Amino acid sequence: MIKKSLIVSTAMLVALTTACSSKQGADGNATDQTQKQPAVSNEPVELVLYSTAATSEEEVKLKFSDPIKAKFPNITIKYIKKGTGTTIDEMVASGQTIDIYYESTNYFYTVANYGLAYDMTDLIKKNNIDLSAFEPTMIDFAKNMSKTGIYGLPVWSQNVILFYNKDIFDKFGVPYPKNDMTWDDLAQVANTLTRADGDKQYLGFAASPAHTIKANQLGLTFLDPKTDKATINTNDKWKQLYQSYYINTANNPDYKKAMVALKNKLPYKDPFLKDRNLAMMAYLSELDWAGGGAEGMNWDIAALPTFKDQPKIGSQAYPFYWGVTQQSKHKDEAMKVIQYLTSVEYQTKQARGGTMTVLKDDAIKKQFAQDSKYKDKNTSAVFFNQYAPMPTRSSFEGEAQKAYEDAIHEAALGDTDINSLFRKIEETANKAVDAAKAKTK
Repeated sequence: MIKKSLIVSTAMLVALTTACSSKQGADGNATDQTQKQPAVSNEPVELVLYSTAATSEEEVKLKFSDPIKAKFPNITIKYIKKGTGTTIDEMVASGQTIDIYYESTNYFYTVANYGLAYDMTDLIKKNNIDLSAFEPTMIDFAKNMSKTGIYGLPVWSQNVILFYNKDIFDKFGVPYPKNDMTWDDLAQVANTLTRADGDKQYLGFAASPAHTIKANQLGLTFLDPKTDKATINTNDKWKQLYQSYYINTANNPDYKKAMVALKNKLPYKDPFLKDRNLAMMAYLSELDWAGGGAEGMNWDIAALPTFKDQPKIGSQAYPFYWGVTQQSKHKDEAMKVIQYLTSVEYQTKQARGGTMTVLKDDAIKKQFAQDSKYKDKNTSAVFFNQYAPMPTRSSFEGEAQKAYEDAIHEAALGDTDINSLFRKIEETANKAVDAAKAKTK
């Protein structure tokens, strides 16, 4: 967890990064940041890779280190996994150099607060990387993150889709979900499937609170990025979101009774994967999530339902960005690695294995999961909808999230008036931000 004393405001971060990463020429323009970097050579180079995601060594080796080594025999990736003694705080305090860092959308800017952020604009130009080849919402978000340049490129992504247990649908003779469902359609199906059969209570639908609210289809942020104040009572779309995602599908006495048994929480992974009494779940497009936990279950996927007034708009993308760090002494080599990971060659291979591409190339998307054990699933669901825009976020967005996320369960239980609940969210979120700001002074 990042020490709050190290967190700086976005404006301060931009100023710091700009000052560190470029110098002004005689004409007032920034000179090429890469001109002092040695040219890429065939000499052995070790690049330190780090992320707070704590990805396993096995996965990093399979997906990144080995393919990079095959492409660049002189480059060795040294992956340092987050753990005891290797948190980001400890890494910075020890003076450990990091050449490349990667993070999900929601944490990438946070690592930048440690002074690792580096404007890769000149490196991107030097390597002729075409930013228009990427999904535009991902690049827009990356640019908005820094305001003056770009700190990272997306390498792989996820979105939110609908998983469902075909056995439950078959049991009750209900048609399977389709890619073009609306949230009203889903509520009808969910309420039909929330029923008891003997001594077993079935539940129609649940949404993963953290993922659905952060990657929401309406482009809502917890805080106003200009004021750092909660938006819950200044944007009426929040009510539409809570109602559609969490309330309408829980509007059943038996559903609420099941929530109470789950310690006043919405059903989550276990009811879907283990107990198998949850018919549908909105979750990230990690097919291995279901494939690894639902062995023997007849499951499939569909596109996330959409709002009637926003047809074909799914969740926001949930990309992982890779950035060259300010402290790296091998920026050119690190950039070559990132360039390769975003190439058509690498993206196609990963897509065929079941990893969502960050490129907008339809030919790559059509190959999704075709070399995986999921090729017979409804893989068209993953790219069926367009991505919702990824809005600019406050650097204190993470501080406010808990207030919004905790209230999801309260909203579904229905014990509190929605207006009172939203006032509570606003007050709790603003207090959390104020406390975080106080620690930075």
